Amino acid sequence: MKNILGPKERILITAYQLFYTQGYNVTGINQILKESKVAKASLYTHFGSKEDLGIEYVKKVRTDWFLLFDDYLKDNDTAVAKILAAFDFLEKTIVVNDFKGCRFLNLLAEIDQSSPRMQLQIVQHKNKVRLFFKNTVAEVEGQNTSTSDTIYLLFEAAIIESKVYHDIWPILAAKQAVQKILNKTS
Repeated sequence: MKNILGPKERILITAYQLFYTQGYNVTGINQILKESKVAKASLYTHFGSKEDLGIEYVKKVRTDWFLLFDDYLKDNDTAVAKILAAFDFLEKTIVVNDFKGCRFLNLLAEIDQSSPRMQLQIVQHKNKVRLFFKNTVAEVEGQNTSTSDTIYLLFEAAIIESKVYHDIWPILAAKQAVQKILNKTS
């Protein structure tokens, strides 16, 4: 039996691809409607505005990202292994996404302060990533927020620099630095 997606899902899937590959600001509503084969009234019925669609996009990206992230890390039985596997996950996904970078940071660079609601969604994603490192580092060494924040910042910097250089060396260098940090703390 063929799975037929409704207009809301088609709009969101189309926006999901276009916002990442060509950018939020460059992607127009008319292009989304044309490529999703949906009438303009459906867009406004389901999302209300491009910003509302952008917010749903960020929520979907966050959900999808954490499903993949959690699944990738699930077989690691120690905190150190989970932290290092997070960098392996990053290496794998950055290559699969052709070094396009972080969907959240790319969007943030485009919207700046113009959409506090989308910005809040992006911050919520980053807070969840930061919390992962805080909780996982706590398993290694206790409640040292400084170490977890350093690891989080290395993770985020690796994403950006991999996009800049279109290469995985920043991720590998960050992972190596994290290994040294964890060896000193464990």
